[in-house]
Amino acid sequence: MTGRLALVTYSFALMLMLGWLLVAGQSILLPVLVGVIAVYILTTAAEALVPVPVVGRLPRHWRRLLVLVLCTFGFLILGSFITSSATTLSAALPTYAENFDALQSKFLTGIGIKEEPNWGNLGERLLDMIDATTLMPTALATISNGGSVILAAALYAVFILAELDSLPDKTRRAFQDNAQAEHTLELAREINEKIGSYLAAKTLVNVILALVSFAILKILGIAHPAFWAIIIGLLNYIPYIGSIIAVIFPVTMSLIQFTSFLQAGLALVLLMIPQLAVGYYIEPKFLGRSVNLSPFTVLLALAVWSTLWGMTGAILAVPLTAMVMIILAEIPNTRWIAVLMSEKGDL
Repeated sequence: MTGRLALVTYSFALMLMLGWLLVAGQSILLPVLVGVIAVYILTTAAEALVPVPVVGRLPRHWRRLLVLVLCTFGFLILGSFITSSATTLSAALPTYAENFDALQSKFLTGIGIKEEPNWGNLGERLLDMIDATTLMPTALATISNGGSVILAAALYAVFILAELDSLPDKTRRAFQDNAQAEHTLELAREINEKIGSYLAAKTLVNVILALVSFAILKILGIAHPAFWAIIIGLLNYIPYIGSIIAVIFPVTMSLIQFTSFLQAGLALVLLMIPQLAVGYYIEPKFLGRSVNLSPFTVLLALAVWSTLWGMTGAILAVPLTAMVMIILAEIPNTRWIAVLMSEKGDL
């Protein structure tokens, strides 16, 4: 009994230490982990380029480097577009001040209140709370921090890719036992296969979702459709709640733009249709059981990683937790934890 109590105490203390380390070392650990996960994506994408004419004939390390350069420039261009769009949107918000007050009148009339409360220019007050002087610095700081993480992660990924082909030989030399070395390499291959396939499929699904959402937003005439479509695609990386949160923004934009609850309701229904199709059909078909995590584990991981590392942690919650589960499954004393984390107990 005393031994079990000591084990529980030590385990709890170790968890607290790891939690503190993750928070205190965020500026160092986050770019490294993003770089490692980026390598998983790059290796998967590089192998997918093999059938492509000309590019497929390049050596493997050149294909990886090509994908890395394209992804880095793509993220920088995307960040620049989001920043400029957010600036334009923030500058246009004061023009919708009257629309807020019109919505207030419509709502009160609809519920049978004829005399409006003396709230006095509710629209202007709300917009003062989210004007460019308060909203944009936060948004720009978030994007700037994200850009710094991406650049640092790209630098780490370059050096990891440079040593990737020699890693198997170095691993065999590091272990005196050849069987242990092969087991470690097999574990690395399993992580690479699961995380790489998950992120590649998830990215493809999110691109499709963003394109479909853009078409719907364009048809409905909602302002800044490309910006909202990108936000929908990016937030869909967050399991379960990301897609719901993403739809709220363009629906709210439709409400204040057209001052019509019917128009906003139509936008909500049309935007939720592809979200439901992705959540209940496309993602299960494309992703399947690639990460083998139970829904409860995903929600718990989302809560933990988002608390530790904010939005970035929420996006990386699934791949990071999948890596932890695979490692725990290889340790006899912690395999039971991996079984509980899995979807059906199969490892």
